[in-house]
Amino acid sequence: MLGAGVDAGSVGMLREGISWIMVTTVPGLEDIVLMEARERLDVLEADLRFCNVSGRVSLKIPESHVNRVFAFRSIEHIIRLIKVFDVERDKSGLSQIYSGVYGCDFPLGSTFRVTCERVGEHDFTSIDVQRVAGQAIVDKYGRKVDLKNPETIVRVDVAYNKCIVGIQMTRTSLRIRYPRAFQHHSALNPVIAYAMLRIADVKPGDRVLDAFCGGGTIVIEAAQICREIEPIGVDISPKSIEGAWRNAEAAGVKDKVRFIVGDSRRLERALPAGWMVDKVISNLPFGIRSGRLEIIPKMYAEFLSSLKRFLHDNSRVCLLTVHRELLESLGANLGYEVLESRQIMHGGLRSWIILLKPA
Repeated sequence: MLGAGVDAGSVGMLREGISWIMVTTVPGLEDIVLMEARERLDVLEADLRFCNVSGRVSLKIPESHVNRVFAFRSIEHIIRLIKVFDVERDKSGLSQIYSGVYGCDFPLGSTFRVTCERVGEHDFTSIDVQRVAGQAIVDKYGRKVDLKNPETIVRVDVAYNKCIVGIQMTRTSLRIRYPRAFQHHSALNPVIAYAMLRIADVKPGDRVLDAFCGGGTIVIEAAQICREIEPIGVDISPKSIEGAWRNAEAAGVKDKVRFIVGDSRRLERALPAGWMVDKVISNLPFGIRSGRLEIIPKMYAEFLSSLKRFLHDNSRVCLLTVHRELLESLGANLGYEVLESRQIMHGGLRSWIILLKPA
């Protein structure tokens, strides 16, 4: 592992052509990142909670494989690691950050910007870190700071008692797959959508249903990663269905998907007669921001009950909710078995991805 005081450049000197990168993801999906990495890369070493921070995965890979990481669907940002060193949590940590950053060798353009994410309690702020790190780079290299459009983005993160220095290789988050024509008020992060499709084990030939499709994120993600499936999205809002069609067109998969105006609690009125589904993947309503928590138990129960007739023995149902105990209890009462339940962070809320099957 890349630990305290270890310089990524030094690691590279030990073995020619090896790079260390850190990728960021939704906390709770680190194993999905490693799964995708092992499919696409020669992973020599990995740390699923780099510097003890969830949502960060470090990968030691051949330099020739680095560009392949930009095709990952399970991550948001890519940082090429340069150095990790210890820092105190009090004000003296700022002078340590200055010295540590000054000692780094940066591949800088003519302008740069320092960004910082800080995890844990410290007697200084992220702005303080950006200021001293930026000053160290100016003092050493004489480069200009450009906050709006820098040639180089330097990441100087502080996680507990570690300072992580690197070059951010992504300008915008990789969760942005296409220019959204319609923004649903509770749109799902496509990284989570991709992870749910993986957890449900969607395969070529599957019929895939999102019964609360909103702007179509899950259905579109499914069509983008697996062209041989039959994905259908259902939503009670005609406005959302119209927006989902527009998003599918923007994503280039309009001819591969189907969206239907319908009530998830009465799926027999929306889905084709005799249609059986292999995988159900949905971001369930939480009822928190809408202030309608009281309707959630009845909605979940009616949905699971209506869905049952469209499932076969090998069907899988992968659902995202903040109401874990409610969903698992209702599922048990309605003839579902819980296969997996994992906690993630979604929109600042502690949420769960729950995988069910017909019991």
